[in-house]
Amino acid sequence: MNTFKICTDLELFDAFKTGDNLAFEQIYNRYWNSLLSEAYRLTGSKALSKDLVQDIFVAIYQKAARIEIKYSFKAYLFQTLRYKIINARRDYLIHDHCHQDIYYRSISENVFPSPLETKELHQHVRSAVAELPKKCKQVFLLSREEQYSHKAISRQLNISTSTVEKHIVKALKILKVKLNYQQIRC
Repeated sequence: MNTFKICTDLELFDAFKTGDNLAFEQIYNRYWNSLLSEAYRLTGSKALSKDLVQDIFVAIYQKAARIEIKYSFKAYLFQTLRYKIINARRDYLIHDHCHQDIYYRSISENVFPSPLETKELHQHVRSAVAELPKKCKQVFLLSREEQYSHKAISRQLNISTSTVEKHIVKALKILKVKLNYQQIRC
């Protein structure tokens, strides 16, 4: 074990890659505290810092054979930590945004429309679909009511799949405009 203290990081990592678990333990002991301190400085959370640093060492242990380090093992570790922190922040922001969105939607919207509102909406949709251009309406109904795939519609109507997509996009745009207009009038 004392021979590891004079080994470079790359020598230790190479020894670990050949199966020497004591070399990994030495790497872990060399860098755990400094990575943890840096993670805490950047995140302000002890629990998150421990998780991130632990994740780094687990990944190194599991993927050592695929990791190629040419210059500095220390730089590799700290760069990996920075990426982990960036990803954790992104995940937190996405998670937080979703929770806020769900919360604000639940307090600002009536999630369960009344049967009368549902019936009115269906009538508005049917009337808007009836006003679509003939081919556009045909493609839209096959897609939405008959659940046909774009390929199946293109085969049945003898048109390209891109034409099918264009008809559906056109129908959705028309319906969006018509239904928004009808909602304002109601």
